[in-house]
Amino acid sequence: MRKAKKDPKISMIKAREILDSKGRPMVEVDVWAGDGSMGRGSSPCGTSVGRHEAFVLRDGGKRYGGLGVQEAIKNVNELIYPALKGKSTLDQRGIDNLMIELDGTPNKSRLGANAIYSVSIAVARAAANFQGVPLYLYLGKGKGHTLPLPMFNMINGGVYGERRIEFQEFILAPTGAGKFSEALRMGVEVFSTLGEIIKKRYGQKGLQTGSSAGYAAPAEEPAEILEILLEATKAAGYAGMFRLGLDCAASHFYDPENKCYNFRGQKRCRDEIIHFLEGLAKSYSLFMIEDPLEEDDFEGYVEITRRLNTLIVGDDLFVTNLERLKRGVAMGAANAMILKPNMVGTISEAMDTAAYAQEHGYQLLGSGRAGGGDDPVPEVAVAVGAPLVKFGAPRSGERIAKQNTLLRIEEELGESAQFSSPLLFGHP
Repeated sequence: MRKAKKDPKISMIKAREILDSKGRPMVEVDVWAGDGSMGRGSSPCGTSVGRHEAFVLRDGGKRYGGLGVQEAIKNVNELIYPALKGKSTLDQRGIDNLMIELDGTPNKSRLGANAIYSVSIAVARAAANFQGVPLYLYLGKGKGHTLPLPMFNMINGGVYGERRIEFQEFILAPTGAGKFSEALRMGVEVFSTLGEIIKKRYGQKGLQTGSSAGYAAPAEEPAEILEILLEATKAAGYAGMFRLGLDCAASHFYDPENKCYNFRGQKRCRDEIIHFLEGLAKSYSLFMIEDPLEEDDFEGYVEITRRLNTLIVGDDLFVTNLERLKRGVAMGAANAMILKPNMVGTISEAMDTAAYAQEHGYQLLGSGRAGGGDDPVPEVAVAVGAPLVKFGAPRSGERIAKQNTLLRIEEELGESAQFSSPLLFGHP
């Protein structure tokens, strides 16, 4: 019987509408090569969306409350597929550039970044399957051997929470762990203990769930919540083995009309926010603060990076966009970047931005979006050697699926697996 000819050229692309983990429609794409190898990709959308992210094309109207993606699916099937048919799945950059040119807009609003990104990831997976290697090794050109340190969004505030606390995520990172699987276990054990700590302090009514799967903030003071997290680490037997972090998501409580922040019941200027965060960073040895200021305040990021001896992380500031990152690097705004490939819309652009960040001494933090269990971010993080990842609290299925992917990678790599050194982040 004759063996099927090895053929990496695209023979078929098919898009469909599926649901993400929050019940919202999203695009899913299958890409087949001529030898039958196939890759699948989908395009999740976060709860917190930056203004400068690539454009997610929705249908509007009554269907799914306007969130349908049938127009984006039509663009894949009727426009992108004919343009890519016969192209090699191994030419990731060429395919991504072709889709960018076909779209022709600065933010991918004609075809939809959700359409383009889903195809981009599906092509990468098809190419990896064609070569018979995992996605992290394919994207990393064989160099993906470092497992990141997981961060856990244990308590949710901001647009995630039920209570009025502006900061969006209160984070723990097990910097005392020696390998990824140990770090994950420590995080799960602390999260299990956290519920008892909250219940003891605030009663049963304090045990509300935030929309990012962590506990909804049971108090209105950031310092009080950080104390709760420290208490949970001690109760779990891990005192001194975790570091605290914040995602402020400051754009969500910024008032652009008055150019101030609506924070803790008052209007606050930029310097007041920086001063407040400076106090928290010193009191609690914060190892990272994400989006401390609104998403266009590059000058403010320069100031807070200069004043605080911690990772100042740009998510909405950079949106994994190379041009915005270049501006930040030139000014000295922030010293770390969230890596979310769907923010920019293609895997090639995301990898280029990650490489530029590393070349200029910026730390990378891989971060997932609410979607399905096939989110490529865990594998992308390993491919680029990102020292940190953030997938939410260790509770809901799609977040656990991302952590399980990293567990499998650790097992696959065996003795060649490395772990982001906790020494990089230190202890309090």
